[in-house]
Amino acid sequence: MLRASAILTLIALHLALGTAASAQSTRAKGRVTDSDTGEGIPFVGVFFKGTTIGVSTDLDGYYTIETRDSSATILCASILGYETAESPVKRSSFNSIDFRLKMTTDALDAVVVKPDNRYMKWILSQIDANRHRNDPERRDAYSCDIYTKTELDLTNADEQIRNRMIRKNFGFVFDYMDTSVVSGRPYLPIMISENRSRRYHSKNPDVDREIIEASRVSGLNEENALLQFTGSMHLKTNFYNNFIDAFNIQIPSPLSPNGEVYYNYFLIDSLDIDGRKTWKIRFHPGKYVSSSVFDGEMAIDAQDFAMREMHVKLRKGANVNWIRDIVIDRTDQRVDSLWFYRQDKLYVDFSVTMNDSSKLASFIGNRQIDYLNPKLGADAQRLHANPEPPVTVFKDAGRKSDQWWDAARPYQLSEKEKNIYLMVDSIKNVPLYNNIYNLVNTFISGYFQTKYIGFGPYSSIYSFNKLEGHRFAMGLRTTADFSRKIRLTTYLAYGTKDREFKGGNTVEWMISRYPTKKLTLSARKDIRQLGRSSSAFNETNILSSLLTKKNSEKRSPVNNYSLTYERELAPWLNTSTSLQFQRIFANSYVPMLRVDSTPRPDGSSGRDTIAINSIGSNNVHFEARFSKNETVDRGVFNKSYLHTKFPIVIVDLTGSLKGIGKNEYSYFRSEMLMKYKLRLPPVGASDIRFSVGNIVGRVPYPMLKLFEGNGTYIHDRNAFSCMEFYEFAADTWTTLFWEHDFGGFFLGKIPLIKKLHWREIASLKAAYGTLTEKNNGIIGSATSADAPMLFPFGMYSLNKPYIEMSAGVSNIFRLVRVDCAWRMTHRYLELPDGVRKRSPRCFTVTIGLEMKF
Repeated sequence: MLRASAILTLIALHLALGTAASAQSTRAKGRVTDSDTGEGIPFVGVFFKGTTIGVSTDLDGYYTIETRDSSATILCASILGYETAESPVKRSSFNSIDFRLKMTTDALDAVVVKPDNRYMKWILSQIDANRHRNDPERRDAYSCDIYTKTELDLTNADEQIRNRMIRKNFGFVFDYMDTSVVSGRPYLPIMISENRSRRYHSKNPDVDREIIEASRVSGLNEENALLQFTGSMHLKTNFYNNFIDAFNIQIPSPLSPNGEVYYNYFLIDSLDIDGRKTWKIRFHPGKYVSSSVFDGEMAIDAQDFAMREMHVKLRKGANVNWIRDIVIDRTDQRVDSLWFYRQDKLYVDFSVTMNDSSKLASFIGNRQIDYLNPKLGADAQRLHANPEPPVTVFKDAGRKSDQWWDAARPYQLSEKEKNIYLMVDSIKNVPLYNNIYNLVNTFISGYFQTKYIGFGPYSSIYSFNKLEGHRFAMGLRTTADFSRKIRLTTYLAYGTKDREFKGGNTVEWMISRYPTKKLTLSARKDIRQLGRSSSAFNETNILSSLLTKKNSEKRSPVNNYSLTYERELAPWLNTSTSLQFQRIFANSYVPMLRVDSTPRPDGSSGRDTIAINSIGSNNVHFEARFSKNETVDRGVFNKSYLHTKFPIVIVDLTGSLKGIGKNEYSYFRSEMLMKYKLRLPPVGASDIRFSVGNIVGRVPYPMLKLFEGNGTYIHDRNAFSCMEFYEFAADTWTTLFWEHDFGGFFLGKIPLIKKLHWREIASLKAAYGTLTEKNNGIIGSATSADAPMLFPFGMYSLNKPYIEMSAGVSNIFRLVRVDCAWRMTHRYLELPDGVRKRSPRCFTVTIGLEMKF
């Protein structure tokens, strides 16, 4: 059985890619109001007496404040025209403190704070002019030590654990309850991670690396893949960028030179901090801004025009899923006349409901990064310029002692925090936990796991199709507890119509996780849908059976044997080399016919057709994937590519030689694919996919480029929604897939509809291809008799571009998307007798599930 709950690992991964540790700090939350009217007072300075730690209230008078400073014992609220109020606080705990301020007898008749656009434009312009000097990421070089602490908490635990049996098993966890300073909700810590690393950055050579020296995660073993995500490289909150990319959400930075498009700024105070004049500036979203924006305040050094502090919170009502709150606190420090990171905190409230008063359980993620021992400029030039990944984990990173951690932390953990590790281990020993874990893990992985064997996948146990009739299948695979080097997988399936057994066996040998070295031996006899996209929904899944379009099934029995070696040559270059032996069999839905041109006994040339039972190929396949600064999840046996801001290029080469079996063909196929996510905030982002390819040789149509059709009503962004399987083929081709998600940019401006948080999607899909005469098997063409195989009826070449366009709405109930697609070309089919017939696929509707933030 896996070492940690699957659901906790998934959420923690989002924290690492996306999320500060509240630690046992002194926290206060409340509201400042007028004692006479009861209305909230904006821009009130709330601070700990005798310190420079303070915030200002928002437009409704609310505030939150937090510190580890041991001298923070009295909280004050002060603003011109009112008497200053004080309140004692309880250290190292949560305090709910409301202030009711009395107006002074000599107060002005009216004090109105308005945004000073002209002055703020000048300040923002100066921040922009000095951006290159104050932004650490734009500096020639730096290095520093980093301590990162991440905590995952469960809110409303007391409300959820009312069952007597659950309380009997887990009642001891309530000794660890605490209260959030942001939401005021009680929470139970359920996971804590710590990380100590060294960060290197350089512009020339281009280096941006983090070496994780030590890392530990409660409940995870020392080799867990999650350790690579516990560092500081993921979700960088750099406010000097125009937009903050948080959980795939592009949020405008208050320091952007175009900040006035999104925010109203208020200069509320001028302070002396460390002997330097500092402006205190509040900012609030503009009235007509519909995109996701922040609300908060910042401290700007008036001499260097550098950010000293930033405190922001995601605006309520933003078009964001599964996240109720995001709070970011960033502090910079002056090092040798230059500004550098000091501390970065991130708070995220993951919730099914956006209602603040909901009693449903939610997860709170806190991440705090402390930057230590910074070296700038020439002192940081001793960088690792050799090709290595952005994040490297030392082999003994998970084996550091408690004494080592006590010396490595910039501050000591409280007893409650230290005991979280013990609490998690205690939970794992409760039998009820193991039962709950098995249910959750089965839902996520698709397999029901025992200690050494997994049974599944459950979604493919039953399905149906025209070729097999009712299909029943069951599979087994070994778990990581069986071996972390070898994984065995097998499955068996049976169809009631064809009365044939199918199945497959796979042996995976993970030689090395970093750099990746993996050998896979596979043998499979099953049915396949040729011409489906790589991202298509599993064809043996019950949902595929239920949502298959009428007369769209054209599956073929295929035998496939392969030996594949995956090798990571560099962080930016991953390769795969394989030997493949494949045989495709004909059936009534996918016939294989060729013209018999041998002379007849009477001397006349024959034009009869001959049925072919099967065709084969003996392939050598090579694939190279080029990417830059790509985040990779290195699991025990699988490596997943998560994201990069740069284009990805994939080169795919296949060569085949005939001579081993009957009806085999020699050819060479080459294809290049480019994928890129183009972010265009605030109007969303585009996913672009472009490919070109060519086949050299004389081959039958199953070995040509079969343009990706979609035979179901399930949305497939890498397939043509209005195209049938086997409708178009080519031996030279190019394709373009473009999809733009506006993220609610337009719908968010329409009253009532904007409350639904729907998001607009538009896409264009295009293809063009040609056929050489030797491969043109189109029925009725002049060259079909010379082709190695006749095309099925209704299969054509793409001698003019195929274009389809679609418009859709996503985020329906935060999960569903619906797209309507139209053919713009090839709306009429040319039949062999010259008759033009309107394509039945000129319009279609697809539905899909998307879980996006």
